[in-house]
Amino acid sequence: MKFSVLTLLIALLLITGWDHGMASDFFQADTVTVEVKGTDTDARFDPVVVAVNPGDVIQFVVREGLHTVTAYHPENRRPQRIPASANPFNSGLLKEGDTWMLQVFEEGMYDYFCMPHEKMGHVGRIISGSTDAVGEYPEEGIPSVVLQKLNTETEQFLNQ
Repeated sequence: MKFSVLTLLIALLLITGWDHGMASDFFQADTVTVEVKGTDTDARFDPVVVAVNPGDVIQFVVREGLHTVTAYHPENRRPQRIPASANPFNSGLLKEGDTWMLQVFEEGMYDYFCMPHEKMGHVGRIISGSTDAVGEYPEEGIPSVVLQKLNTETEQFLNQ
């Protein structure tokens, strides 16, 4: 079984023309896990703030409930709160037991939310690269509970 999966992966890499540099970057990337918990007012990402290097993978594991992992971006009908050159993301609806992976390539700060629970403060932040990448984003159009949670959790994270 392992052999056939590895063979399939190699074949896909060859077919798609993925060059050696890209493949080696992917396989050397670290993976950070964020658990997605809660079913209502207790919905949360744990941890709320994570720091990664460009190229790292964030693995979102849904422990309970129905959730999304959605970038603050106009494509998701929200103000942009990810790096300008980064691709917006949206996991779609995830259920208990699901895992969703996100690989970030650009340095900067990525704010994201859960569509069903955003107004309850179910948000998270990825800091890719240096903590100097923590910048200011516009606050217009963002629920106050979201801003408060992101600011509080980021301050605690940076002061560890």
